[in-house]
Amino acid sequence: MMRMTNDIDIVMELSYSDADRLIKEFGRDFYIPQGRVRDAVTRKFMFNLLHQETLVKIDCVMRKEDEFQKTAFSNRRRIIFTDFDIWTISRDDLILSKLNWAKISRSEMQMRDVAGIVRNGYDKEYVEKWAEKLGVTDLLEECLKLLEENYVDGHDS
Repeated sequence: MMRMTNDIDIVMELSYSDADRLIKEFGRDFYIPQGRVRDAVTRKFMFNLLHQETLVKIDCVMRKEDEFQKTAFSNRRRIIFTDFDIWTISRDDLILSKLNWAKISRSEMQMRDVAGIVRNGYDKEYVEKWAEKLGVTDLLEECLKLLEENYVDGHDS
C-alpha cells in the first residue's frame, strides 16, 4: 500500500550558535538529541526532532552547497499562514531529494514515499534531468514500476 510521507522535512541553514538557540527554544516541547544537532551542523548532515506530545517527527536536513541543493532551495514554495510564512520544498525537488537519500540509505520507505508523491503528478522533464545528474535514474524507474504494480485501474491494490 502506498503512503504519503508522514513526517516533516526541513532544510536548514544553521550555524553552531543557531543550533544552541534551536535547542533552547524548542527543548521544552521536542526531544532534541543535542550532540546530534551540533554534529549535523558541523558535518552538513541531518538530525531529528520529535514532538513529545504528538510524536510528530521533524527531519532537519542541513543545506549543502552543491548545485542541486542550491537549485532546490531557490525553487522552494512559500506558504502564508495567519501569523507567519513558511517555505517548503517543491514536489519535484522532494522527489529528487528522497531518491538521493534512498541511493545513500537504500531505504524502502524513501522509495515508497517517492512513488506516493509521483502518483500525484510531477514535472517529468525536470525530474528526469536531475535524476540523471544525481545518478538516481534507476531508482526513479524503480519507483515508477512500484507505482504501476500497486496502482491498478485508478485504485490502490
